[in-house]
Amino acid sequence: MKRSDLKKLDLNLVPIQCEAVAGLVFINLNKENEMPLEVYLGNYIDKVALPHQTQRMHCVQEKSYALTTNWKLYIEVDMETLHTNFIHSHSIGSQPVKPVEHDSNWFGVYHQNSLSPALFPEKRNLAFPTPRDVIGEAAEGTHFSVILPGFFIVTAPEVMWWIQKTPISATRTSVNVGYAFHDETLARHDFNEIAPHYFERLDQVILEDDQICEYQLEGLSNRVRGHFTPVEPVAAYFSELIETRLLEAGYE
Repeated sequence: MKRSDLKKLDLNLVPIQCEAVAGLVFINLNKENEMPLEVYLGNYIDKVALPHQTQRMHCVQEKSYALTTNWKLYIEVDMETLHTNFIHSHSIGSQPVKPVEHDSNWFGVYHQNSLSPALFPEKRNLAFPTPRDVIGEAAEGTHFSVILPGFFIVTAPEVMWWIQKTPISATRTSVNVGYAFHDETLARHDFNEIAPHYFERLDQVILEDDQICEYQLEGLSNRVRGHFTPVEPVAAYFSELIETRLLEAGYE
């Protein structure tokens, strides 16, 4: 069907802003906000997406579901590594990170790794090789990034995955998860043999995060305000950012 044929169907469709860059598709539902995408993303494309060659990646597995948690809690979990030694002791283990220089509407951390963090520790020797043209920091480590408001995207040297959080209410969140590999990785003769090891590890870690986010929401009912530790600088930044944006919008 051609785009021009849609008018004949009288579907009462509403046009929305949509733009693709580096293989990533962004939709803006706010008619009043016409900020160009390149301005909204700041240096994310040049700093992360292009070095990791995301435009050559293809989604191979995707799933969607809902959780009983607040979307902001999940973003905090995504961006701190205090919990990895405990919640992910067998699936990840220690994963030291450092904040990434960022601007505009994204922020992130970087984990330098010689073996892929997208596999269980005992299986990291099975990792796919780093694809061509993935160079510099992108070839030597993994970027964990949040594109506001709730798009968490992880770009490792040989694989990418994301967890998109969309609020349903203050206590319910819609989650979309996807895994993607480079075109040359998909063309490997052993892809179907090795890829399940990635899916197994990614599924396990996401399940563990899902569970602690729901558990954390229950803990909020005690009305005790906690404090961030020195190893949670990006989570603290996100909390301050939310508070600033709410104040700017007139909420107190």
